[in-house]
Amino acid sequence: MKKKNSKTATIVATYRTDLELIVNWLRLNKAISDSSPIRKLNSTYATTVRGKSSKADINKLVKDRFGVFAKVV
Repeated sequence: MKKKNSKTATIVATYRTDLELIVNWLRLNKAISDSSPIRKLNSTYATTVRGKSSKADINKLVKDRFGVFAKVV
C-alpha cells in the first residue's frame, strides 16, 4: 500500500524535450532532489523523481506550468 503523501512521483510526457523542461523547472523551484534517467515507454517518456515536497505539490507545480503536456503518476 502506497503512502498518501509519498515523495516519489513518476512524470510522463509525450516528448523527451518536454520532460527535460519539466524536470529542469522542478529543480529550479527546488521541488525535487533527485531524478532517474529518462526512459522510453511505448510512445511516451517517463522519469521518476524524489521530491522535497509531497507528490501532490509536485503535481500542482507541473499542472500549473505545463498543463496537458505532462502527467504525474
